[in-house]
Amino acid sequence: MTAQLPADDQGSATTVSRRLVLADIAHQYTVAPVENAPVCIVELTPEQGDGVRVVEYLRQEDTVARSVAVLDAAGRAQTPEPPAGPTAAWGRTGLDEGFADYLRTALAALGHPAAAALKDAALAPLAPVMLLRTHEGPEQSRTEVLMCTRVRAVGVLFTRVARFDHRADVELGTLVATAFERRTELENFVRVEDKTQLLYEKDIEIEEKITLLDEANIWSLTQGMWAAVEAGELPGFIPDPGYELTRWHFVQHNFEVTAPADRVGHFAFQEYPDGRYRLKMKKFAKDSLRRVETFRNGIEVPESDFEGYLAREFPDLSFRPLPSLRRTKFDINIQSVTTGHGFGIETDEVTLSDGTGRVMRQVETEYLDTRHHDGMDGSTIDAELGRLTTLVEAHLAGLGISAKRGLYSKLSFLRDSARTADS
Repeated sequence: MTAQLPADDQGSATTVSRRLVLADIAHQYTVAPVENAPVCIVELTPEQGDGVRVVEYLRQEDTVARSVAVLDAAGRAQTPEPPAGPTAAWGRTGLDEGFADYLRTALAALGHPAAAALKDAALAPLAPVMLLRTHEGPEQSRTEVLMCTRVRAVGVLFTRVARFDHRADVELGTLVATAFERRTELENFVRVEDKTQLLYEKDIEIEEKITLLDEANIWSLTQGMWAAVEAGELPGFIPDPGYELTRWHFVQHNFEVTAPADRVGHFAFQEYPDGRYRLKMKKFAKDSLRRVETFRNGIEVPESDFEGYLAREFPDLSFRPLPSLRRTKFDINIQSVTTGHGFGIETDEVTLSDGTGRVMRQVETEYLDTRHHDGMDGSTIDAELGRLTTLVEAHLAGLGISAKRGLYSKLSFLRDSARTADS
């Protein structure tokens, strides 16, 4: 999936060639290699402009082969006849069946060893190990090396691990060999599933809020926003494949921390289905883009005595109770293709449990994490978050929904509701 970028992210060059490298999984993981397994370079649809990519997401339809090359034993590229018609190279869980049939015929025509007795056994270990993005120049070109970092039935995700300059007329086999040599520095950050991301600011929540001023069904809003992301209508952002949508529900009991001044904020007990609680602790003196946020998970509060728990655990703090609430939240998880930052577009509906039935609906845009990649830069978080919020605002405006962008927190909503109830 290619996400279109804003005009100011385009450069002077006009074309980026994209090549998907299908090879033995042993090129990326320490498993025994399969003898004679081919290395296939699949030419994909080129990209107009010169946009760089930190991540790229390919669905099955994005892997249609314009041409195919196969490396021989000496690493030279051989070019068989291309597929007769549009043929995707990669399916949901392996080589597309039509492409596999084509590849067997092509290997036989080239006299490749894999076409002999091994046949299917030689094709079985093939994986989408690498994506090469070559920014073409008249004499000098630059190639971005993106290694496969996630394989899901919905698509394959690649992350940039290196870039290098080379002659424009470099041999394809040499280009692939150099890319394999340059991939190693960040190799483990792309092939170990739970080490692919980092958090730049530990225990800090970074988010903007759009408060809806009109009645709205948040599930319908979420579906529409999700469809917009999937369709590429939020330039430069792609869904997080395999984790595109998550759904949450909380019963939450709230307390404001009123003293000392350097510890003020909001404590919330969120009920687990098993009767335990997660205690969410936020420290902030006023609504702001950044707030300290920490958690205690799986705690037990006998007889739901929250005030007793707080008195025992935090004797140096002063609290006042605020109304409890029910919160439903639907999150769309996305990534920026140019910065590698992950964000959530989180639509929630909060209903007070104090008998008033007051409701607040918001769409929050929140920084989640950053994918390890060549060229990481934490200083771009705020600007990219702001750009995302502007796109979400525009989407809501297009639906005719009145909304107010800002930093209005759940704590401010609870305070305002409490004041209204007391007046």
